[in-house]
Amino acid sequence: MSHHLAKRVVLGLCVLALLASGGWPGAVAGAQGQGATPDPFPGTDLYPAEVTLASDADWQTLIDLRIDVDGVRTVSGARIATVWIVPAEAERLAQAGLTARPIPNESLAAFRNYGPGTVTGPQAWPTYAQYVARMQAIVNAYPSIARMVSIGLSGEGREIWFLKISDNPDVAEDEPEVKYTAAIHGDETTGTEMTVRLAELLTGNYGTDPTLTALVDGMEIWLCPMSNPDGYVHGWRGNADPYVDLNRDFPDQWVDPNNTTTGREIETARFMTFAPQHHFVMGANYHGGAQVANYPFDGCPAANCNANPVWPPDVNVFYQYSLGYAARNPDLLAGGFTNGVTMGWEWYDIYGGMQDWAYHWYYEHHITLEISDTKKPSFDTMGTFWDHNRDAMLWWFERALMGARGLVTDSATGAPLDATITVAELDNTPVVTDPAVGDYHRLLLPGDYTLNATAECYIAQSAPVTVISGTATIQNFALVRETTPGCVEYHVYVPLQQWGP
Repeated sequence: MSHHLAKRVVLGLCVLALLASGGWPGAVAGAQGQGATPDPFPGTDLYPAEVTLASDADWQTLIDLRIDVDGVRTVSGARIATVWIVPAEAERLAQAGLTARPIPNESLAAFRNYGPGTVTGPQAWPTYAQYVARMQAIVNAYPSIARMVSIGLSGEGREIWFLKISDNPDVAEDEPEVKYTAAIHGDETTGTEMTVRLAELLTGNYGTDPTLTALVDGMEIWLCPMSNPDGYVHGWRGNADPYVDLNRDFPDQWVDPNNTTTGREIETARFMTFAPQHHFVMGANYHGGAQVANYPFDGCPAANCNANPVWPPDVNVFYQYSLGYAARNPDLLAGGFTNGVTMGWEWYDIYGGMQDWAYHWYYEHHITLEISDTKKPSFDTMGTFWDHNRDAMLWWFERALMGARGLVTDSATGAPLDATITVAELDNTPVVTDPAVGDYHRLLLPGDYTLNATAECYIAQSAPVTVISGTATIQNFALVRETTPGCVEYHVYVPLQQWGP
């Protein structure tokens, strides 16, 4: 893992340069006693612990040392971080004046009690092979609307599968692409079952349920039940490298602003290669261990995010849509967060997460859904979780059909264009068309906006649009080709894939 240690050092120095210490009113600085004996995963030195944070400087220490923070809670005014560490990291924390108190390894206990592959019975989780077989059964039963698509192998050679569901799954159409992923933390498995059940619901009711049929006909749906199959098989949080937290491994606009797969984990690289091949309008990744809808940004460029807040241009869309998911899920409403939602850094800041990467580089409206207060509940409780998530999952996808949409074409030939659409009122944030069809889909809350369409070697166009609730406003653009030197012949346009401050 030498390249990961080097990466931790580099990122730590970046964060140290960005973060300055401050203070948290009400935090306690009391002594931290020794906890239980460390309870590591078999074959590793990795174990969970808690660290009491008496100041903003203590939090900076965790970030600077690249400690893997799993969650933060407040008890009697003190902030307590749950972390995953090895003995060397515990020693570095001690040298910095912080004590990591070992706590019981919930993930290891759940793996021993529920599997996968360790026990049988109604509490046991299916194995990786059983989930693959279940996905294949969906495709076999509904070959006209379902496909299994591999985005590549994991570190230990397991396929990372997506289920693609659409009325014409082999044809590019004028429709939004949406996706759910689960188990990027391999010990957080509730979302794995939710995404498979969603695939079964959509395919099993296609042609008979008007609402579900309209979703399949109106969009391209991608579901990845197991983003980290090796972690799922072993029952631990990270991958099998032997361990890297994949949800801290993506490029980050603040501390690692290089959208390259170089130096990334193989599973991270698979998703990074997959994303630009598509134009996802909405997405979410499922987690466990808390109950909340968490939206960007997860981090910030300055010390103490609460004192120096940074919001995404689409913060209102994120907030309203996250509220909508939480309002349909009683678990999130009871999770201890106001209205069941939080901006990432308002809870605790992380760097290298999937959601910020997807939004910053590909303008995918992506959030993190923590849907079970334990990481891996027994499998026989999945029916209740399904009842609590089903309507919310469908409602979230339906939002992709709202806002503004249309086609961008060549005014002379009608051919689809590889174009960029920006919204003047939202810092000119971009979405790009699917060049095979020329369609764009821009999430917008009801209101008045100005859309700008641009394409290389074409004259830009602007148009006012009024977005109303419950539908999408259609605004097409037929762009006129420039006649300046160098634009007489058609040539390839590389779509905008990066934006930011």
